Amino acid sequence: MGHRNQDLRIKVNEGEWEICSQVTALCIGNAKYFGGGMKITPNADPSSGDFEVVILQDFRWYDFILKLHKLYQGTHLSVKNVATKSVHSIEVEEINGSGSIYVQSDGEHLGFLPRKFCILPSAIEMIC
Repeated sequence: MGHRNQDLRIKVNEGEWEICSQVTALCIGNAKYFGGGMKITPNADPSSGDFEVVILQDFRWYDFILKLHKLYQGTHLSVKNVATKSVHSIEVEEINGSGSIYVQSDGEHLGFLPRKFCILPSAIEMIC
């Protein structure tokens, strides 16, 4: 059992499709943390009306060992092969079309790609 990086197509904000090669993880968040305190989307702000998308490309198993502390601290955005975008919507498809790439939300299995995610700005009023 192991993980294989995948080639994906993404469309951001109803724009043109673009290829993201050798994707290890594509994380979409409107808050900074997931996975027990991992600050994977450090620039995300629930009140911004945008998602932050972080794409890890061409990572190997040892990259996680060497860079895990950066993922928890939120300092990984400057690491080679890490990209970030601020988006209102994103569509994600796998290029090979095998239907084997699963989607999780807060640890729950949502199904498989393709998926489209859209944010609803100010849909929930938050009192802090």
